[in-house]
Formats: sequence, C-alpha cells, structure tokens
Amino acid sequence: MSTIQTQSTPTRRWPGVDDVAEDIRALIDRAEDIVCLAHKDADADSLGSALGFAASLRAIGKRVHPVVPAPQPFLLTYLPGFDRLEDAPERYDVVFTFDCATVHRFGDKRFLCESGVPVVNVDHHVSNDGYGTVNLIEPQASASGQVVYRLLTRLGMPIDADVASNLYAALFTDTGGFRHENTTEEALRLGADLVRLGADPALIALKSYKSRPVPMLKLEGLAVAALQTEFDGRLVWSQVTQEMLDKTGASMVESEGVIDQLQSIDTMKLAVLFKQMSPSLTKISVRSRDEIDATALCLPFGGGGHHRAAGAELNLPLEQARDAVLSLARTLLGAIS
Repeated sequence: MSTIQTQSTPTRRWPGVDDVAEDIRALIDRAEDIVCLAHKDADADSLGSALGFAASLRAIGKRVHPVVPAPQPFLLTYLPGFDRLEDAPERYDVVFTFDCATVHRFGDKRFLCESGVPVVNVDHHVSNDGYGTVNLIEPQASASGQVVYRLLTRLGMPIDADVASNLYAALFTDTGGFRHENTTEEALRLGADLVRLGADPALIALKSYKSRPVPMLKLEGLAVAALQTEFDGRLVWSQVTQEMLDKTGASMVESEGVIDQLQSIDTMKLAVLFKQMSPSLTKISVRSRDEIDATALCLPFGGGGHHRAAGAELNLPLEQARDAVLSLARTLLGAIS
C-alpha cells in the first residue's frame, strides 16, 4: 500500500470567527440577494445551518434564496423554512455554503459557487479544502450549526425560534442525539441556549429518530441482515443495493440510518456501508472508533469528513468499489492488530 492509503486528514490552521467576521459583515451589507446553499444529500446539519442562517438574514431585510441540490431531503421537511427552498435564483450577490468540504458535493448546484460572486464557506469538516472567498472552518466544533451560531452572535444578528430550531436540529443530529464523542460541554450548553431561544427538543428528537417511514425500516432490516464482520467483529460492513430498494419501495436517502446500526456493534472499530447509486457509482459511509480515523479510509478515494464519520463516492461498480475499500480497511485494521 502507498503512503496516501493510510494517512488521515492533515490538520490545517484556519482563521477564527473574529478574524473573518468583518469581511462577512461587509459582504452581507453590500448584498441584496444572498444564496444559502446546503450540500447534496443534505443532512440536518447542512440544511438546518442554511435555513437557520437564511431566517436570520431575512429578519434584517435581505432577500434570501435557500437552495439544496436534488434530490430534496424529504425527511427534513419539519425544519422551519423548508417550504421556502428554491431551485436557483436568477441573480445573487454572494453565496453562503454550509457543512460542505468541497464544491463537488454541491452536485447540480455547483455552478452557484463558480459563477464569480464571493463565496463564504462555513463548515466544521477537518477535510475542507478552503474553496471559499472567505473560509470560516472550525474543525473542533460539534456541528456546522454551532459555527453558524457563533457567527450570528458575533455579528449581532437575530436568533428567533425558527433560527434556533434549525440550529438545534443541526447540533442534535450531528452529535447523534448528544451521544457521539463530539458532544462537548459547549455543545450541551448551546443546546440549552437554543431551547431557551425557542427550539423544541422533543419535536426535533421525534422527527430525527422516531419518524421513519415503513419502507425505510424494511430497508434497514435487509441491510442489517446482510452485514458481514471480519477481524473478530472489528470490521463491520454491509451494502444497500438497487435490488433492496426495489424490494422495499424505499429510496436511497432512506438508507441513512443503516450506518448507525452497523456502528452500534460492541466490537466495531471500523464500519462501512456501501450504497449502489448506479451501475457505475458507489457511495460509502464510514464510521470509526478508538485509534482508527474514518478519513483514512475515505481520503484515498477522493472523500473526507471527520475523524469518526466520513464518506466518499467511487466511480466504480459496487463489487469493484467493495473490493478496493475493504482491501484498505483490512490494511488499516491489520496495522493495529
């Protein structure tokens, strides 16, 4: 194996919110139309951050255009402002992006970031490549929603109940319901602050973890039944195929909970879910524990993410992608045996 196949995401120093706040304020002040862009296959952190920031901008009189690439994340319709999502505006003066490490993840909306207008890149992924005109990247933050809260607070912008609800959903889901290792004291205090500002924690918990459609649960059952283990249970993997989707009537977006089931196995150090997007495209979702870095498995395939959660897209059929990824996974685990 080459060196790149076992390296983890390098640490990079980024300007803090105090360093970039005035630049961001100037862009907001000059702009009339502002895009708030979530990434493709948006989760609650990305879309909640975009919708929350959009609501605050709207409250100060800006024309705001919240945008998410296709397909729309219908599991997030409960987020305030979801019904305001647009395809793409005809004109815009600045683009704010949220929770996205690279422009590739904007799918059919990537052109918004490459049109020549300023881009403000707000994120917490350690693998972010700094594509923004202004980059506000805080890898130590528990969620991008936490970075948005810091920015809004620093700029003195309003945080009403809609803003708070979106940011709470971002924080709550990216910490796994305050269960993951990124559940810090600051994250818990922020959660309480957002509830004080109007977020409904019971509703968000219900919508996040206890509102699954029947096809989604059936798909999860098939994927869990197909799981494989290696290295005495330290490597856990499964797959979601087009055949499984046809059998259950589910869509690929409804596979999001499968990786959580794989990482719940007590012996797990590395969990991988393979998603057959098309005959020639496979996505992987990766979770890790202890000394294994999830990004070490994703970087060689053009992906990235966090130390404990990462992903990648491979332009390979499912079987070839599975062979390549599992080969590296076995190398990573073998190195610590």
